Amino acid sequence: MPKILAAIATVALLSVFPASASHGMDKALLSKAGLQEMRQKAPDFSLKMDGRTISLADCAGKVAILHFWATWCKPCMEEFPLFEKMLQGLKDKDAVFLPVSIDAKATQEEIDAFAKRLGASFPVYLARPGNITDRYWTWGVPVTYFIDKKGWIVGRAMGPGDWAGPEILNLIEGLLKESKTLEH
Repeated sequence: MPKILAAIATVALLSVFPASASHGMDKALLSKAGLQEMRQKAPDFSLKMDGRTISLADCAGKVAILHFWATWCKPCMEEFPLFEKMLQGLKDKDAVFLPVSIDAKATQEEIDAFAKRLGASFPVYLARPGNITDRYWTWGVPVTYFIDKKGWIVGRAMGPGDWAGPEILNLIEGLLKESKTLEH
């Protein structure tokens, strides 16, 4: 039965996020960063925080790093300092980091306090009550999506990564510099 469920999950994942060539993105940057290459229009979503709604449309013209995590995930906890360091290198750049907790029972206050204890200076979001899990199906955490300025998913990392490493920073810089019109 577990093998059947795994096969169904794989087929579902590929139907939601089919792999295809990345136009305009240097494949070597994706490979060095350890990302699965993707080329799909990023589904819009909504996240609610402090009475306001945030959507992917609000990030138009910026590189978006969409990261799914949970408080019970040990690798997720280890990544927070790396994300903090990565974000220090992205100050004053057109990039946004959206860490989304998939915790089913945690409150916004609980995930805020949890992230703060891990040294995060960035805001964290709950997947609920928004619609992000309807648009980005995840069967495990951590999962990180890199979305270009035009709203296309260029790559995905399933599992933990070295988010402060030169490979990731080079990838993000490449996405920030991407200026040619992409044909889709």
